[in-house]
Amino acid sequence: MSELETAIRIRSATQIDLGILWDFLAIAGYEADVAAAKAVPFVAAHLAGWQRSADFGFIAEHDAEPIGAAWARQFSPDEQPAFYVDDRTPEVTIGVSEAARGRGIGARLLSALIA
Repeated sequence: MSELETAIRIRSATQIDLGILWDFLAIAGYEADVAAAKAVPFVAAHLAGWQRSADFGFIAEHDAEPIGAAWARQFSPDEQPAFYVDDRTPEVTIGVSEAARGRGIGARLLSALIA
């Protein structure tokens, strides 16, 4: 592992991390910025009203700076999500900063979600 990979801290996301999560939702949604992500209802639905009782996620940090985030949200059929499977399968969102890509950060975040 590189120095960056060993110096990464993965921590639980909380309500106070909403701004960080929006930054990474913009990345995951291929939007130019947070304002653009909020303007697309399908994208914004992944964080609207965060943190609902079933919402959970993680933040990856290097030197106390966020470099990635992943979270899960359980939608109901009446919310008309694009990828609804069933009432036990949440949608997962993962975003990693461009500078940290290709170093396994997304995989570590996904592992944290699965665990």
